[in-house]
Amino acid sequence: MRTFLRHRPIYLAVVVAALITGCNDASEITGPTSPVPVLAKHAFARGETVHVADVEQFYAAVNDPANAGTTILLAPGTYVLSANDAAGVARPNRGRVELQQNMSISGVADDRAAVVIDAAALPQSSFTMPFGRTGVIRTGRGSNAVEWLTIAGNPLAAASIETDLGSTLDAWVRVAHVVAGNSARGVDVRNVGAANAGRRLYAEITDGEFFRAVQGIRVANFVGAHDGQITVVMSGNRVYESILGCILENNRSNFGTIHVRSNGDRFYDNGFGCQIGAALASRGVANSNSTILEAHGTAFINNTRTEFFNDTGLDFGTDFAGVLVVGGDILSSTATTSHNTVVVKLWGCRLSGNQRVDFEAWGARSRDPSRVAGVDNHAIIELHGVSKQIEVTGGDSSPADPSGTNTLTIIR
Repeated sequence: MRTFLRHRPIYLAVVVAALITGCNDASEITGPTSPVPVLAKHAFARGETVHVADVEQFYAAVNDPANAGTTILLAPGTYVLSANDAAGVARPNRGRVELQQNMSISGVADDRAAVVIDAAALPQSSFTMPFGRTGVIRTGRGSNAVEWLTIAGNPLAAASIETDLGSTLDAWVRVAHVVAGNSARGVDVRNVGAANAGRRLYAEITDGEFFRAVQGIRVANFVGAHDGQITVVMSGNRVYESILGCILENNRSNFGTIHVRSNGDRFYDNGFGCQIGAALASRGVANSNSTILEAHGTAFINNTRTEFFNDTGLDFGTDFAGVLVVGGDILSSTATTSHNTVVVKLWGCRLSGNQRVDFEAWGARSRDPSRVAGVDNHAIIELHGVSKQIEVTGGDSSPADPSGTNTLTIIR
């Protein structure tokens, strides 16, 4: 473990400026070259409004290509989704909700409980896709927004809200004032598979409440979404009663970048507050990725839960913690990961009362104790203000790295 960063070649241009050269004075630290995440205001401009009052009207409106660019405004009530209509005819998209290009959906402003989308009755086939599972509401075509809703989820769904509906190189997704529980994830911001390779995905998650999930919020370039770029701004969200509050990872993808800014989010009463990594591989490779988290006033507290409502049998071993940060992380003897960098910067954040440890970080980590995860993996932790008091456990590499190229750097 190092308390300053030495000059070394870095394969990811997005974080080059985050690496200081031969200096342990925090006043000389420079930020990453990628800008602080700010989403374009025009990205969520509203078009014509289409009013709906029941589930049949809702399906008709959202599945009509002529409604591209509109906002579907739902009247108060519960909208029960189903794979077939009352006559037994199969619905488009097996009953899940897929937004058209530049389409948004909204309930009643200032009352998130007034409109409930109930997905509990949808069967597994409603979420089955060639790349795996998808979610109850799919977004990712141009600019989509989901606002002022409660989503009663489904454990068979990958998420209550997904971003994997990609038809453009750039996509903007806004999730605001949404309550979502009981799906595998509350909101899943991801590029997935070759179809999303190279996609630039911008997401805003504001004033959300996500609970009883495997992962409350996931941000990922996932399984072959090489060169994916994801920028996320999160603020004022609450995530609880889940196995993981959040996970930020490039998972089995190469050359991916993730940049997240968190403002005043709260992760509590989960098994695990948040996992933040540049690269994760259960098999295959995950190389040359970067992940940056900048958090201001965010809390990872009292994550001590051991019983879960949505347990899919995933084994998180002894990882439960407030925050876990890993540059390159492999889960099996068939995986490898190299040339990855994760940067975590905290200002005024709280980490306390979590099970096992509040903050753990590794440059590289392997679940196979007989082999190192790879080479040239780096975890960089910057602690500012009261966050300087946070104790960080971990090290350069687990198991030890004979090459000495995997590093953990902590800057206070």
